[in-house]
Amino acid sequence: MTTAQLKKTVKKLPRRPGIYLFKDFRNNPLYIGKALDLKNRAGHYLKINDVRLQKMVTTAKKLRHIQTKSDIEALIIESQLIKKFRPRFNIMMRDDKQYFYVGFSNDYFPKLIITHQPTIFNFVGPFTDGNTLKSTLHFLRRIFPYCTCKKPHNNFCLNYHIGKCPGFCCLKQQKWITDFASRLSTGSFNPTIYSKNVAAIRSILTGKKNSVIKNLEKEMARSAKKSDLEKAIELREKLKGLKRVFENAKIIQKSSHTHISIYGYEDKNGKAGTNLIKILGLPKMPIRIEGYDVSNIQGAHATGSMVTFIRGQPDKNFYRKFKIYTKQSPNDTAMLKEVLERRFKHEGWPFPDLILVDGGKGQVNAARATLAALKISIPIIGISKNKHHLGHQLIIPGRKTPLPLTKLSPADRNLLLAIDSEAHRFAIGYYRKLHRKLFK
Repeated sequence: MTTAQLKKTVKKLPRRPGIYLFKDFRNNPLYIGKALDLKNRAGHYLKINDVRLQKMVTTAKKLRHIQTKSDIEALIIESQLIKKFRPRFNIMMRDDKQYFYVGFSNDYFPKLIITHQPTIFNFVGPFTDGNTLKSTLHFLRRIFPYCTCKKPHNNFCLNYHIGKCPGFCCLKQQKWITDFASRLSTGSFNPTIYSKNVAAIRSILTGKKNSVIKNLEKEMARSAKKSDLEKAIELREKLKGLKRVFENAKIIQKSSHTHISIYGYEDKNGKAGTNLIKILGLPKMPIRIEGYDVSNIQGAHATGSMVTFIRGQPDKNFYRKFKIYTKQSPNDTAMLKEVLERRFKHEGWPFPDLILVDGGKGQVNAARATLAALKISIPIIGISKNKHHLGHQLIIPGRKTPLPLTKLSPADRNLLLAIDSEAHRFAIGYYRKLHRKLFK
């Protein structure tokens, strides 16, 4: 597909959510993606630097699209199409481990989890956008409550009190049996409803939303016919909520493709970050970057931190702190190894495009060895400090000498320094908290 052909096609695309498909001469999908704004997203392929994407565009013979009412609907349709066609450039551009899946546990009351390793659970997927998937489940859980408690307990969980959990599903067995027997007559405890909720979510995530809506409408009509108005009203509200989720394109507030963060990182039309791609030899723009630091005094009260920046913005939902148990102290590399091992054993945490560690060659090598042992491939760099303890140079694997930060563009330099500073702040804050607690 020539640039002129692509430009002509892009002009005709709507500024609406949907799916875009690059197809070959046999009409087979080469690449499938979703967009909040089809015109804007497809326009980015006119100015890409990634060699593999350039090859995909030149191989393609046409660009087609499917308009949807919301980003949620686009996410689900994209998932079904990728699963059906397995386009070769989707597979090439994204390691399967990086896709998101919704796993359903084998418990009597199944729990839902977002994971990168679907083989452990009954699952649906793949999904390409973890943030949109989490938002989707967040909204669906209001309509179809389900359990996420890791352990059973004696009393109702917090989610029960705010309407996101049926309540009985996370109680210990004896407690559940007693309460179930005492409240069965009221209908407030009904395992069948829980099963229906989980089945509805699975159906919606596999593209069977209309089937769920029809079933709810039939059930509402039956309840009204039996004069069970309370039940009919409840089902009507479920229907209204479900339709609202899929019809309101603004339900997920997405940031645009132009970002200026409080740290000075600027991403106009996808141009910021191109220096990082070239200098670090990255396969694509590092949208999600994680920063790590450890804090201790002679190994005492050691803590570790993980901070996450997405498109240049800190996302505190993905900040994590670690109380380090490594006894080899003081040994920052061993402590960093422990932090990374624990972090990457969490199945539901999205993987980053780039890892930044606070430290020199020793820390970078330790981080690379840790990920290699876990069979995870993610680019890793380090920031070493000067005598004033200020970020001074980048440690880049494969490069003989460190790269002065002055060689980076101001935007990229500010971003990396901000991530390193934030990781240090978060680690030292947790260290001080533990130290104060011990002192008291």
